[in-house]
Amino acid sequence: MRLLLESIHHEFKIKNSKFIADIFPIENEEIAKERLFEIQKREYNANHHCYAWRYFIGTNEYWRANDNGEPAGTAGKPIYSIISGANITGIIAIVTRYFGGIKLGKGGLIRAYGQVVQEALLSAETIPYLQKQELVVEVPFDLINLVFRLAEQFNAEILKQEYNNNVTIILAMEKKFIDPFNWELFQLSNGKLKGRLLP
Repeated sequence: MRLLLESIHHEFKIKNSKFIADIFPIENEEIAKERLFEIQKREYNANHHCYAWRYFIGTNEYWRANDNGEPAGTAGKPIYSIISGANITGIIAIVTRYFGGIKLGKGGLIRAYGQVVQEALLSAETIPYLQKQELVVEVPFDLINLVFRLAEQFNAEILKQEYNNNVTIILAMEKKFIDPFNWELFQLSNGKLKGRLLP
């Protein structure tokens, strides 16, 4: 799997309809929605803003596809099929369409939405995606800083913190770091702490 690094802009016309693909790297749904809003604002006169996004948290895939008023299944899913088939994650592909007065039919729309994204991805800059696993650690308040320090040391992402009697911290880190992280955590906490993998 590959991780998208930079944004891409690509356009083409078919039967007077103009299709504009804007593709961005994303880390979560919030960023995806921000990018979509930016394009909707920029291309406010367009007939449709169809899109699909895809990203991972831990080993879980999150994705969404939207036809934005086009006939069901003719835009969002073809866009998603292209980005998924290219094995790229951390990505939102937004295709803006200006209707040119000639109907393309369902088959024509499916081909056009897929084609503009496929052509755009030819110039995509990507790196290998290092899939992370999620780890949960129950921590007394006085040892929180130890977990934060080790998280930084092992390049772990802090996904969530819940405060009750103790603090529950959910981390995402590369699989190869799980055992070294747990060993350091166990040693430095004098055997009090150890993370457990989430399913």
